Amino acid sequence: FGEKFDYPFFAGPVGAMKLHYGDKYDDLTYNDILVSACAANGIAAFTGDGTNPDVFKAATAAIKKNHGQGIPTVKPWNIETIREKMDMVQDCGAKMVAMDIDAAGLPFLKNLNPPAGSKTVEQLSEIVNAAGIPFIVKGIMTVAGASGAKKAFDAGASAIVVSNHGGRVLDQTPATAEVLERIVEWNQGRMKIFVDGGIRQGTDIFKALAMGADAVLIARPFVQAVYGGAEEGVKLYIEKLAAELSDTMAM
Repeated sequence: FGEKFDYPFFAGPVGAMKLHYGDKYDDLTYNDILVSACAANGIAAFTGDGTNPDVFKAATAAIKKNHGQGIPTVKPWNIETIREKMDMVQDCGAKMVAMDIDAAGLPFLKNLNPPAGSKTVEQLSEIVNAAGIPFIVKGIMTVAGASGAKKAFDAGASAIVVSNHGGRVLDQTPATAEVLERIVEWNQGRMKIFVDGGIRQGTDIFKALAMGADAVLIARPFVQAVYGGAEEGVKLYIEKLAAELSDTMAM
């Protein structure tokens, strides 16, 4: 979308840090470290969303502080809440925005206030238009099914992330590597295609690119990098991935 990055990998979206990973960092501090360290080392960080509205506020604040170098990820809330969050996205200067539909079926999301859940093509199209910047739909696992690439394209998405939410939302879900090539074959360059799910080293990134992905997302290792070494940890992990990918390509 007119942006240049040094490497074809991004930090994936993570939210509610204290709930999931311990008391060392809250969302504001975590995103401050991750977004700035990624931007300083040639890539971008996707930031997370959560049931606490402060999670998204912290994420967009970190992106704004880094001159829009980050990709906020919104959960599939109701349209009123999404419009409020899109105002924050536009205020922070982000060049693109994502929505993780791969957890839309979770019962606890449906029972929240505001509620969240699945979106029709028409509803997603309204959200894409409200964003006003390139829109990425995360959670695509099929070509034409309920989580289908075709529906994302029809709604106006500029990119998709082939993702099963880390395999955490439904047992027996296929691995992203099992469905990626079929989606790439259908896509024919219509949208950018990212993929996540168990990608941990440069050889994994190489495989995903060889199967047709434009880039990959890696989430949990970046959490470990931040918790273990803050900005230096993120820098070292990016350099490690870059070196492994470069060596794999050369060999």
